[in-house]
Amino acid sequence: MLLFAHMGFALAAARFTPRANLFFVALGSMLPDIIDKPLGQIVFGTPAMGRTFIHTLLFLILLATAAYYLRSICLASLAGGVSIHLALDFMWASPQTLFWPLLGGFPLGPYMDALTYIETLLMELRHPGVLMTELLGLGYIFFLALRSRKNIVIAGREFIAKGQESAQMIVQVFIKWS
Repeated sequence: MLLFAHMGFALAAARFTPRANLFFVALGSMLPDIIDKPLGQIVFGTPAMGRTFIHTLLFLILLATAAYYLRSICLASLAGGVSIHLALDFMWASPQTLFWPLLGGFPLGPYMDALTYIETLLMELRHPGVLMTELLGLGYIFFLALRSRKNIVIAGREFIAKGQESAQMIVQVFIKWS
């Protein structure tokens, strides 16, 4: 899966957790790829090795444990985003990575340069399942943006209305004192 599916589905799932910090859920939904893709290029010489350390259950457990002991909603939201990322990547289909280091090292990916890897990712959009999940995720992100914009506009109107009421009250007080 690509950006919009990971982020959109994670944000949609966070809707059922009222205390979740949506920024950290969104960040967590992308964190495994943000870290592992460049790391795969640097450590293994190919971005095709982009499912390594952060795509593991070990990382998720460490993150969730830190969130629990620090009582941090931000870290808990980050862990929630990472867990959704791992689920959407079907990491159970790659137990050697998911349960690293218990089952040995990471499975080797094919060598490809960064441009070829990006082309390969974009070619996945030809598959209806991938395209549909990306469009659904993007749709939900748009929905959230429009809803947030509407809430911001409503809050701004309320602020202006209360400001006008306050200004009128101040003017009336000055008139009475005059």
